Amino acid sequence: MEYKLSRKSKKNIKGIDKRLIELINRSLAKSEIDFGIPSYGGFRTPQEQNNLFHRRPKVTQLDGFKRTSYHQSGKAFDIFVYDEHGACWDCKGKYVTLSKLFKQEFELMKQECIFNEEEKLEWGGDWIRFKDLPHFQLV
Repeated sequence: MEYKLSRKSKKNIKGIDKRLIELINRSLAKSEIDFGIPSYGGFRTPQEQNNLFHRRPKVTQLDGFKRTSYHQSGKAFDIFVYDEHGACWDCKGKYVTLSKLFKQEFELMKQECIFNEEEKLEWGGDWIRFKDLPHFQLV
């Protein structure tokens, strides 16, 4: 089965780098795991970032003003995976599988000169201090 983004997920990634949108669509088309883009999973204003900073439980370490997020420059996106119960934030194995797929597709897009050699795709699940499994950013 080939998955595609829903209308809502497409709306949620408006404003991010068009190459990242292509990466998302290409990865989803190859994926055996369905995923979507949550509200505020794409571009964020400083105030939207700050609102998330103050949310409990903590979902971000960045306040949007003193410490900005890659979301604010359109260089980041978040996903959520689906399981048999709907959106799943704790399906670690599925996020690990998807991170590998995104990284492979990113490397293919580099070979196609869509991304340049200096650019890297960073996954929040690889971070040491604050694991953010749904998060990807272009650095």
